[in-house]
Amino acid sequence: MFKINYYKFIFFTNIFVIVLLSVYPGSLLGLIFFGNGDVLPVSDKLHHFVAYFITTIFGLLAYSQKNIFFQLSFSLLLLGSILEIIQIWIPNRSFEFLDMFSNTFGVVIGLVVIQIFNKIKIIKK
Repeated sequence: MFKINYYKFIFFTNIFVIVLLSVYPGSLLGLIFFGNGDVLPVSDKLHHFVAYFITTIFGLLAYSQKNIFFQLSFSLLLLGSILEIIQIWIPNRSFEFLDMFSNTFGVVIGLVVIQIFNKIKIIKK
């Protein structure tokens, strides 16, 4: 029987959404919520942090049986960096070091949260 791993599903859905939002020319969130692709709801640094934080959490939950903390964090940081660099060539987008920092901060805080939960046995393996 086919078993769905919801953590993996959410993890890969988050990756897809991050890529989609990163390569869309303009603000897809602004277009969806305000009907204007030039408007960005809330700070984009907060969006970067939250996206990478949540993706890191679900990635580590999805692969908790394997010791992939380094590989997962490196892959997410590489993804964030590549997507940020690609934005140089996308209309209405721009490269920003602070966005890369927000991505990195989200991954690091996600790793710390999972490590803390593992230490106090909140997450069962």
